[in-house]
Amino acid sequence: MGLGEPVKRIVGIVLAAVFVLGAIAFFLVQSAEEKVTADMLARAGRFAIPPDWQLTDEIVRSERFLCMSTNPCPSLSRQWDAGKQLTTSDVTAVVSGVGFEMKTDAPCQRPANVSGSITICRFSGTDGEYSYMLNAASPGLNESQIVTMIVRPVVD
Repeated sequence: MGLGEPVKRIVGIVLAAVFVLGAIAFFLVQSAEEKVTADMLARAGRFAIPPDWQLTDEIVRSERFLCMSTNPCPSLSRQWDAGKQLTTSDVTAVVSGVGFEMKTDAPCQRPANVSGSITICRFSGTDGEYSYMLNAASPGLNESQIVTMIVRPVVD
């Protein structure tokens, strides 16, 4: 019966050590994940979003040790109401200072003969780490336009 107490003490010390090491590992991983997410948000901050655009939606998917979804992490989706009809130069001004090329598929102009909601232009590019898309949509004729930014990790 004398050996039971030292064994219990050793088991207790081992369990406490495992708990402490697990907590340290958890906080180290969480800190690394927060740094990756903060870096992505800082990169998205390079876009010169006009102060009069009203942010209407934002979804930030933080970096995770296990990212088990079809939606990559970290990723970002932001949407603004531009409060007006946009021109190509309006949107080009937003993407001009990002430090990498943003290509467009069309001039940002709503065709007069189209009704309903349509995408009027899309800019896309990559900085090597993340891919970026800036999409301008027109809900209807003479309505203020909606701009959506999507940032996702580059998939190799």
